[in-house]
Amino acid sequence: MHRTQIYLDEQLVQEIKKVAKSQNTTMSAFIRNVIKKELQKYKKKSFATFIENLEPLESFKDVDAQEYVDAIRNRSRILRK
Repeated sequence: MHRTQIYLDEQLVQEIKKVAKSQNTTMSAFIRNVIKKELQKYKKKSFATFIENLEPLESFKDVDAQEYVDAIRNRSRILRK
């Protein structure tokens, strides 16, 4: 674990202590948990952005996705009607 120092307003410190005490945890553990949760939100947003910006491989750029899937399904012994 890495030790760091941050400066907080006194009112914020009192609020953090109050919530941490109500959760039966330390102020440090509470702050770590809050930071972890916020980072998870960021990761989810980053992944969503990544998916939104996905583009097909160059070899598939002119291929219609539905036609491609239908062709595979038509060749399948399991999926034949």
